[in-house]
Amino acid sequence: MTVRSTYTLLLIVYTLAQAGESIAQSTWLPPSLEKAPDSARVWALGQVGDSLVSGGQLSNARQAYQQALQLAQRLGNPGSIGLAYRGMGYWYEHVSDYTQAIAYYQRALSEFKKTSDSRNIASTLYFISFSYDRLHDDKQAFHYAELGMKLARQAGINEVLVQFYEQMAHLLSHRKDEKQADAYMQKALAYYQQKGDSLTYYTALFNSALMDKNWQQYTRAEDKFRLAERFATRQNDSYFLGFIWASMPYALIPRNKLDEAEKYCQQALTWVQQTGTNKYSMLADINDHLSQIAERRGDYRQALFYYKQQVINRDSIVNETKNRQLAELETRYQTQQKEVEINQLLKTNALQERQIWAGIAGLVMLTLLLGTLFWLYRRVQHSRLKIQQQSDQMALLMKELHHRVKNNLAIVSSLLKLQSNRLSDEKAVQAVREGQQRVEAMAMIHQRLYQTDQVTTVDMREYLTDLSASLMRAYGHQADEFDLQLTVEQPKLDVDVAMPLGLIVNELATNAFKYAYQSQHRPFLRIALLNQGTEPGITLEVQDNGPGIDVAAWQLTSSQSSFGKRLIASLSEQLEGEFKFHRQNGTLFRLFVPEVRLQA
Repeated sequence: MTVRSTYTLLLIVYTLAQAGESIAQSTWLPPSLEKAPDSARVWALGQVGDSLVSGGQLSNARQAYQQALQLAQRLGNPGSIGLAYRGMGYWYEHVSDYTQAIAYYQRALSEFKKTSDSRNIASTLYFISFSYDRLHDDKQAFHYAELGMKLARQAGINEVLVQFYEQMAHLLSHRKDEKQADAYMQKALAYYQQKGDSLTYYTALFNSALMDKNWQQYTRAEDKFRLAERFATRQNDSYFLGFIWASMPYALIPRNKLDEAEKYCQQALTWVQQTGTNKYSMLADINDHLSQIAERRGDYRQALFYYKQQVINRDSIVNETKNRQLAELETRYQTQQKEVEINQLLKTNALQERQIWAGIAGLVMLTLLLGTLFWLYRRVQHSRLKIQQQSDQMALLMKELHHRVKNNLAIVSSLLKLQSNRLSDEKAVQAVREGQQRVEAMAMIHQRLYQTDQVTTVDMREYLTDLSASLMRAYGHQADEFDLQLTVEQPKLDVDVAMPLGLIVNELATNAFKYAYQSQHRPFLRIALLNQGTEPGITLEVQDNGPGIDVAAWQLTSSQSSFGKRLIASLSEQLEGEFKFHRQNGTLFRLFVPEVRLQA
């Protein structure tokens, strides 16, 4: 769970706990506002929508926001229209459709700029930055955060400015800029303390502790967690306590305070079961803690049990999100169909009215023609709908297949890891771990296939990034101490080509990590997937800055060499490609795959 998402959820649940009231589903406005001016009704409907979102009534919240937008457009006031657009963006943000949320936030921003409303402009920039952050677009998230922070500072809007301080702290933590991130967080804490806002102060302190644990400052994180725990206990705030209990093991497990960490896990587990707050995400984190505790105690059977529970919880999160998105798509489709039918009926009525003046004979002929066309139109629409449903069903089946394969590979990887921990022979341990890495390389591809709408093609840029990052962590390298260069000119490949290419990269990168960097002060690894050359096709290049390979010796012994060498040769043959090793400032591997293989 990210710092920003935890903070947002804490504010939501605390607001619900303190309010102690709910709005009836069938009533969007209090009776006292039913005859109020449209501008007041737009604002009130926005507040109702926010409350319904916080209460998890997303369908009703959408209706309230849409009613507010209709009133605002009828009123024609840019400020009211901006608030209505922002409400729609807030709804899409909470159903995890961040692209659509940004589109509505941008519309709201345009309306607020017409009235030079600095406060709402700054607040909307914050929402846009947050949505880009959830899309993992750090560049745009920083851009809008900096714009909003500058505007809030110039306009003296301190309550919005401090929100940007926390957002900047979160974004800078992504860049591992610990010093600057901490500086922004301290500004936010100082502001809340000065204002005497104890709840927000300790909530921000909790988020600061999460940042500390990400930076491996476990002692400091524990101290902040305990301060927040004492405050929540004094306030009898069970919601806040639940999040603290679930997060405390992050600081305790790395310091081997296993009994205490387990106690907090059990408290958090009871809390989640009683309240159902953020259920699957919280259960996934708790089971992850319990798996680590069991593994550190040497109880690998129990560790595997908790790991399987974590996988189940993660899958439940994905399924819950997909179900919500499918329901939203179905709602959009039904609305669009109704609009099409209404528009078609209006056109038909207008045409009939004009034909009455032209004569009864013309009206009868035109009606027959329209009836025939409408019947044909309905038949075509019905056929298209049936084809689309079959296509969607096939896509879902393919995603489920990839999902199950990924889960099975994950279990195989876990079993290999547990088995390696029981072996004493170093060579055997190394062989098992290399096999685990190969399994994980294949699992990454299946994971990407079921998480996207493309069930047969793989985004090679994202896949190679994840694969290289995984290998770096496996061999103990930090990103800021390692030169990794990725160049991908062929971003999309069929899974039948992507799988063997990924395994080849895994083998070559693993060899580089094992043998190439023993005497290098700063390791370098370049992975390139190029489509340039005299012949149509793609070229894979993997290069390190090690001492270099003896090409002649490698070719001489390749037939009797290790499993990794035989695997590279076999996979290259499977791709109908030709590969060569070069000694060029280290070892350079180059594999050419012809165009005919890419289209097979």
